[in-house]
Amino acid sequence: MSNKVDRILESIRSNAGNDIYENVIRACGVFDGKATPKRQSEYLKVMLNELESVCGSDTVSNVMKPCGHKCISGNIIKKAKLLYSKTQTLDDFLQLLNEQRIGGGNLHIRDSIIVGVYNKCYCGIAKQTEGISPQYCNCSIGWYERLFTSVFEKPVEVKKIQTILDGSDKCVFEIKIQE
Repeated sequence: MSNKVDRILESIRSNAGNDIYENVIRACGVFDGKATPKRQSEYLKVMLNELESVCGSDTVSNVMKPCGHKCISGNIIKKAKLLYSKTQTLDDFLQLLNEQRIGGGNLHIRDSIIVGVYNKCYCGIAKQTEGISPQYCNCSIGWYERLFTSVFEKPVEVKKIQTILDGSDKCVFEIKIQE
């Protein structure tokens, strides 16, 4: 699986089931793995709309989160763990992440919850075609989950507050460390 669309298709098969995967392929056609980023984005838009209309937003979320887990590299996690080991406080750790531009470069704490802000969409595929479902942003939820769960070695709950794909001027996520 070399590209984002292939990873999402595999996630549909793994997390929604083979029948749903086959229905999506029937409705959207077979994906051309050599497609341009623009064509990948257009296919992704149709695919997510089909998945959401047939299965609902919870299924799309369950498909996109694992993709986010795969989007973050092991090197980023390793670097974040090293930064965490050098800090005494959560504020200091978030500051180091911001300096390294990990997690959007705009992480802070509000009411004991980490808030991650993207002032622009970082996903090349999502930026290629207008009208991609905001459910696509569940990929970022998975990205943050894997980052902070790996660093803190305990589960985190990530909540999407607003996104650029929703029509906002920025993406905002809340990350709550589970005790």
